[in-house]
Amino acid sequence: MTTRTEYQEDLIEALKNPEEAAAYLNAALEEGDRETFLLALRNVGEANGGPEQGTA
Repeated sequence: MTTRTEYQEDLIEALKNPEEAAAYLNAALEEGDRETFLLALRNVGEANGGPEQGTA
């Protein structure tokens, strides 16, 4: 199981805001890297009631 950092906890909390989540996903998409976008998508999903990292 992965230990969550304070940064990750703050990020997940911020991503509960739809505007923050949209900006985060757009920034990840602009990177042009599939893995970066998928990680961002997972973080937004977790912030909004999806499964927590390491539980699936």
